[in-house]
Amino acid sequence: MPSTQPASAASPSSSSRLIVVSNRLPITITKNAASPVTTLPANGSAATTAKPTTNGTADSATSDPSPWSYAMSSGGLVSALSGMGNAVSFQWFGWPGLEVSPEDQATVRKDLMEKYAAVPVFISDEIADMHYNGFSNSILWPLFHYHPGEINFQEDHWDAYQQANLAFAQVLEKEVKDGDLVWIHDYHLMLLPKLLRERLSDRPNVKIGFFLHTPFPSSEIYRILPVRKQVLMGLLQCDLVGFHTYDYARHFLSSCTRILGLYTLPNGVEFEGRLVHVGTFPIGIDPDKFTKGVQSERIQARIARLEKRFAGLKVFVGVDRLDYIKGVPQKLHAFELFLTKHPEWVERVVLIQVAVPSRQDVEEYQHLRTVVNELVGRINGRFGTVDVNFEELVALYSIADACVVSSTRDGMNLVSYEYIACQQKRHGVLILSEFAGAAQSLNGSIIVNPWNTDELSNSYYEAVTLSEETREANHQNLYRYITKHTASHWGSTFVNELQTMVQGFDPSKVSRLNFTDVISKFKASKKKKLIFVDYDGTLTAAHRVPEYANPSKSIIDFLKQLTEKPDVFVYILSGRSRTHLEQWFGNVSVGLSAEHGCFYRHPAKAADLVAKDTVGDSGELSPPLSPVGLQLRSGSIPDVPLLQDASEHAGVAVTMDPAPSSSNPRRAARQANDGWLALVDQVDSSWRDTIRPLFEHYTERTPGSFIEEKEINLTWHYRSADLEFGSWQAAELHVNLEKILSHLPVSVILGNKTLEVRPSMIDKGSAARAIATDLVANTEFDFYLCIGDGKTDEVVFQYVNDLSDDAITCTVGKKRSEAKHYVEDVKDVEGLLVALGNV
Repeated sequence: MPSTQPASAASPSSSSRLIVVSNRLPITITKNAASPVTTLPANGSAATTAKPTTNGTADSATSDPSPWSYAMSSGGLVSALSGMGNAVSFQWFGWPGLEVSPEDQATVRKDLMEKYAAVPVFISDEIADMHYNGFSNSILWPLFHYHPGEINFQEDHWDAYQQANLAFAQVLEKEVKDGDLVWIHDYHLMLLPKLLRERLSDRPNVKIGFFLHTPFPSSEIYRILPVRKQVLMGLLQCDLVGFHTYDYARHFLSSCTRILGLYTLPNGVEFEGRLVHVGTFPIGIDPDKFTKGVQSERIQARIARLEKRFAGLKVFVGVDRLDYIKGVPQKLHAFELFLTKHPEWVERVVLIQVAVPSRQDVEEYQHLRTVVNELVGRINGRFGTVDVNFEELVALYSIADACVVSSTRDGMNLVSYEYIACQQKRHGVLILSEFAGAAQSLNGSIIVNPWNTDELSNSYYEAVTLSEETREANHQNLYRYITKHTASHWGSTFVNELQTMVQGFDPSKVSRLNFTDVISKFKASKKKKLIFVDYDGTLTAAHRVPEYANPSKSIIDFLKQLTEKPDVFVYILSGRSRTHLEQWFGNVSVGLSAEHGCFYRHPAKAADLVAKDTVGDSGELSPPLSPVGLQLRSGSIPDVPLLQDASEHAGVAVTMDPAPSSSNPRRAARQANDGWLALVDQVDSSWRDTIRPLFEHYTERTPGSFIEEKEINLTWHYRSADLEFGSWQAAELHVNLEKILSHLPVSVILGNKTLEVRPSMIDKGSAARAIATDLVANTEFDFYLCIGDGKTDEVVFQYVNDLSDDAITCTVGKKRSEAKHYVEDVKDVEGLLVALGNV
């Protein structure tokens, strides 16, 4: 890379190595052969696509006898990283822009490493075209810029996108070292973080960051993408995901909630037990390059020629890639309207529009070029005959009285920054679309809606009539911002943030369950075997309507096969009611626990093992020594003002008998119906009557939610509601319930799209403890297995881990957990239990 100056902002430690990954290397490569090799322009990469610019001259092509020529390109990302060059060492990975034959790849790889510290990712022309022009620019680009009508999803383009991302992962896998920082750029490589993380499991200290240089659309637009989940999942293996503005970050977080059902915070996403940090990092430019350029003799000479040519005229300038998001037709229509409404400005004002050709292989861009050419011809035919040619944009920026940025959607748009940097003398006016990311930062510009032609045309008139004092004050604000928030400041800020990411949870500490090891321990067991398994989300996938989540025939079959073994005792610990569990598993010899531990029942074959002080001499269940009694008395609840002190409305009192000792939980067990034992007395229904009106109130306000009433517990489900709205409502309901029930021995539990009120002294761990105490008193166990998926299973994992050092605890899905291991999904659980049944 070219020599650089250290960043002005705080820089990352020199001991770190930064790996920069973009679709294209910022190097134009050509083959010096008789048969020319077609290359895509280097501005197709994340490094330079963002904004067309001539803010620097490309390095001269190297002159050596090599059959290959190399020239360094300029661009926003190059500027950002060049400012960090002395503070952190980095390598650049990317596609070289053309297909290189296998026999030439070693030469190109060696040249790029020695001359530019760059590593090429070789991809065939066919895959590169379908990846770049196909999926990236014909699907993701229009969708992210709110043009869903432009997309045409094709499976072969999606396949090419995956293949290209995989090619990057395979190259990086060989080069990345433990402790490296990997910074991936832009929408071309959104699958890469996941693919790379899977290959770096032996390098746990690698930190992966991703920055999106485009907008991220609202979830309502993003969900149109057929492969929406795969793309989001690709990014969630990052440590840090960055966007230009908080609007884009907020849309990303909302998509994670609505599409993946993940819990999000304002600064991140909870995924697989860790927080994927999400931040806002507005990019900038290198303003010194422009301010020094303006002072050069060559540029000054060109400025003088342009000022002479446009003497007496107000000059508007627009510099855009010829892209349908740039709003070039809107800009021209508004200029036509401005001259129509203000004929006195005809021949006194000129609009110079620089439209850099872009993605000329894409049909939509070819059509746009035709439309713009027609508009330019019509306006020149009516209002003027000026044909402007110029050699340097810096000179043009300098003599322009106003710059017009009319993007209909733009990630940032650095043309506005470049114009400001060149306007220290003239104090020109910046007309800026509200849909450009820069609009949130550049206070002092005229913000417009480019879709409102009248508003945009009025801004032209405002620009040419604004007083010098106002223009100077606005320019000072703008110039102060762009000189502080430079490209190097952006790069350093992101890398510093990535480097300081502290991972609160190390996924490597929760290993994937090895089925072979489990089966071996199962076979080696000489005594009894105890298995605890959750139901919803473990034996069967969670269902929007609880009543429909009945076990399949295969579940019943493999449970029967497993429980037919005389030394195997299986207990299903569930939040379901006794009615549901008996209906589903009444013909299977499994133990059951209902309502998160409020009730449990042993299988018939455990009758001889149950502790004698639980079953009397006659075989009848004995009452506990000190049962827990929960008696509530209440009146009706009036409408409670939300988030205010509601306890004064409750009118609730509670009396309790002494609680059972934690060392002997069986003291709380008592006889119930049909062999069921209750760890809590059946509660006076008045306490549920007290809070039911509040549940009903939120059910009416939250479409898709409903109330589930059990014998003891009361549950509010919002799985079928809008996930974001349901979460807000659940949080609000939680606050109100805790105020009402603050003096009662009940707990309000936020679960997986549920909110449940239940006795505070009882949970699944209480049931597991009681079951094990009943059994272990009269026999010995040497194999313990516990599988669950939710927060309510964590107390069971803790208890089973304490039972034996060899106990196997397993959560479903990779997440922060007390379990020692994890499996991917419900199918894995079924596969394991089937395998144990076949032993």
